[in-house]
Amino acid sequence: MNHKRTTKRTLALSLLVMLLCVAMLVGTTFAWFTDSASTAVNTIQAGTLDVALEMATEWNDDGTVNTWVDAKGQTLTWKKAAGAPANEQILWEPGCTYELPELRIVNKGNLALKYKIQITGIQGDAELNDVIEWTITNNGQTYAVDQEVSLAANDAATLTISGHMLESAGNEYQGKSIDNIAITVVATQDTVEYDSTTNQYDENAEYAIPVASPDELAAALANGQDVILTAPVQMPEVIEIKNDVTIYGGENGQLLVPDNADRVINITENEEPLTLTLSNVDVVGPTTGTYTRGVSVYGTTDVTIVADNSSVSANYYALNIASANENVKATIRNTTLTGWCAFQTWSAGTKATFENCTLIGNNDKGYNADGWNNFATVVINEGTTGVELTFNNCRIEANQTTGNKQYLLSVRASGAKVTLNNCTFFADGAEIADEDLGSYLNIYSAASDLVLTIDGEVIPIS
Repeated sequence: MNHKRTTKRTLALSLLVMLLCVAMLVGTTFAWFTDSASTAVNTIQAGTLDVALEMATEWNDDGTVNTWVDAKGQTLTWKKAAGAPANEQILWEPGCTYELPELRIVNKGNLALKYKIQITGIQGDAELNDVIEWTITNNGQTYAVDQEVSLAANDAATLTISGHMLESAGNEYQGKSIDNIAITVVATQDTVEYDSTTNQYDENAEYAIPVASPDELAAALANGQDVILTAPVQMPEVIEIKNDVTIYGGENGQLLVPDNADRVINITENEEPLTLTLSNVDVVGPTTGTYTRGVSVYGTTDVTIVADNSSVSANYYALNIASANENVKATIRNTTLTGWCAFQTWSAGTKATFENCTLIGNNDKGYNADGWNNFATVVINEGTTGVELTFNNCRIEANQTTGNKQYLLSVRASGAKVTLNNCTFFADGAEIADEDLGSYLNIYSAASDLVLTIDGEVIPIS
């Protein structure tokens, strides 16, 4: 207890010294979701939609599956006919049929869903797929791919996928090969759960659209459709978001732009409420350029950014809430943000929550003895009043390689509230001791009313 009080006093003293110095120098879940409410003792419980694709890896002596594993990132191998020699090569010919190992669709949420299985990500001689008939067998029932199937909450469906080369395939298909395919599951809510009047309120829930090229992605986003990336997509220009949209990572969930672009995703001059959701996506920003961003928001009203199990990186700002925005919210979970500044806001009233995230600030900019290139991993910029940031179970890093100072946090405006719970702090790869934490906080004189709370204790600023 004495150590904790000493630590807090030391931190408070460091903050006070920094404030005085600055004062002297300055004089800154799947595609469709609707909450399902259960009211009891004033509680509202939102439903969850969570689907997984698993593959069998071990079998019991009776042929039943012993072990299931997550199929993402795995490579499935076609099964040979019973009794075939171990060294026999699998060659497709008219009339042949091959099966994949057992797969399992698991509804891990508490909402019923409907799903479709699609064959995507075809690489190689795509025309060969025109003469392969894909079928799915589930509990003795056979149906085509892309057929809609319902799955109850907390239930699972075991199935096999087989490909049959049509007998009508002619000589023009000899020697062709499909080098790679992907099995993609798209899911959305089913019309099962009731609201106060009916269970049909989500009958118009739509599936995410698998995309593998810039043209496919641009067309889907222009129509306001949710998408699943089945291959890395390098856009020729900045991705402009104008509608509510969810981007799922799928098997190869990367969004990239050429190095001469200044950002990957842009939300600008939008006057209608809008939500951008990133799920299992790596947004890889430009590595060169004078001013680059991963996701940027400017001149908007009522924008919400949601990221889960994703990453956003850029040479300057990873997640950038620029100026002239009103009512911007961000919910970032299980995500890594990397840049000169991982997160910064220049808009009043920004509200952001970070859960189990890693925020990395890398100061690799040219050295400036006057401190112009000193910066921070998290920045609340000048004139930006009423910002509220919450960090729960996060790792925040400040790395510097050129002599400039990299702070963990820079607060440059009044009315800010920053809450940190169970977070860890690092500088150049080493964890920062409690007594040194104050030297990594940059508090401007305009931010003397900052409410900084660490693990439940408010740290005095002045």
